[in-house]
Amino acid sequence: MALSAKFEPTPFAEGRFRTAYMGTWTSPRSKSGQRCVVKELKESYTWKASDWSTAKLVQDEAQSLADGFNTFSGTNHPIKFAEVNVMQVVKDNIPLSTPTLGEYVVAEDYIPGEFKKWCSNYGYISAEAQASAISMPAFMHWSWYHTGGQMMIADLQGVKTSNGYLLTDPVILSDEQEYGCTDMGVEGMAMFFIKHQCSSLCQSLPAPTLDDFTGVIPPLTLRMCKLALQSIQNSTAYTRELKFTRPIKNAVLRTFRNVATKII
Repeated sequence: MALSAKFEPTPFAEGRFRTAYMGTWTSPRSKSGQRCVVKELKESYTWKASDWSTAKLVQDEAQSLADGFNTFSGTNHPIKFAEVNVMQVVKDNIPLSTPTLGEYVVAEDYIPGEFKKWCSNYGYISAEAQASAISMPAFMHWSWYHTGGQMMIADLQGVKTSNGYLLTDPVILSDEQEYGCTDMGVEGMAMFFIKHQCSSLCQSLPAPTLDDFTGVIPPLTLRMCKLALQSIQNSTAYTRELKFTRPIKNAVLRTFRNVATKII
């Protein structure tokens, strides 16, 4: 199914990582006229479709784990991620416009409703996520446990509808940091667990506590991490902002392995 779209020359939203443009699908016929969102990376142009391969991989993995969590939780509000489509800009009618001619971008269906960010990739958990949108941090916790502490789906943002959560732009945190410049690895996972308080959806799952990190994360390093979180707030963190040294990372990994492999 060939996809094509047109988009506005000025963005309607942006984060630290991507810029978003409102668009309209022009094909296939079944989608023609429906709204979409076109996104480009902020830090560099993308001249190869493969530059978006990590984004597609993350989205696919996030949906696979979301399907598992939906079954585990028995929720009436399942989590679903928007499908990512890599496309190339083939017409450039506005001089100096961006995205520019020949650049590869991603396009996905527009998600109507109030857009919210519930959890980041570096320990931010919104008040709503701690009170009513408990599926968000519970999903992060479950994804970590389900993968044996090797991975966590993070940066959960999107729209809650009467049928569930429609999310976009997830991040994977992995023990070996294999998923690009927003994969904050075990440091991002640790920052999540320092803030996370289990709800009824995940209280049966093992989780590291602050006591588990005592003597593992030096007090000065932990203070630096907390200061970084205060600065970043709910924005997406980049790997250049990491604070853990390799010995600290290895020690946290051992702690994670000991906790995540407990049988429930």
